[in-house]
Amino acid sequence: MEAAGSLKEAARRVCDDPPDAVIVSVPPARLPWAQFQRLCAGRRPPVPVLYESCLEEGALEASLAPAGGTALFLAKPASQAALRQALAGLLAAARTGAA
Repeated sequence: MEAAGSLKEAARRVCDDPPDAVIVSVPPARLPWAQFQRLCAGRRPPVPVLYESCLEEGALEASLAPAGGTALFLAKPASQAALRQALAGLLAAARTGAA
């Protein structure tokens, strides 16, 4: 597992050496998450993304709805079991091509 210190660094890593999946801890700042989701969905194979947020709004309001590809949105704090289950589901869907 690797960590990125910024959205720009995360996007660079997705482009340069796509990981199996990305876990995003969404800060309270407004960042171009839909653009990041499209970047991940555009990789071959697509990179699934698990977003976790403390925002008091849903995925659509936070611009985190999947724009193609595979993505999930969890509210913080999610348990380790919930994170593992969500990530396993994303990886399984990515492997079978279910987007």
